[in-house]
Amino acid sequence: MRIESATNVKNHFGEIMDAALREPVLIQRSGRDSVIMVSCEDYREMIEDQIWGMRAMEAEKEGFLGAEESEEIIQKLLNADT
Repeated sequence: MRIESATNVKNHFGEIMDAALREPVLIQRSGRDSVIMVSCEDYREMIEDQIWGMRAMEAEKEGFLGAEESEEIIQKLLNADT
């Protein structure tokens, strides 16, 4: 991840924006982490991942099987035929 000062971002905004299209850019103010600049595509992927994660947790609470439980059942079924 690229790290830039807020002053440098202010002075080279277009260049930093182009860099953020390739990788997240951590922007520091007074030497402290302040914000991260990411591309729209990366941001959408993060939001989508978060939404699917929340849906999976809700489904598990409602009684749907998790990945490990599903794998166990599949393995039992596959081994039952042998």
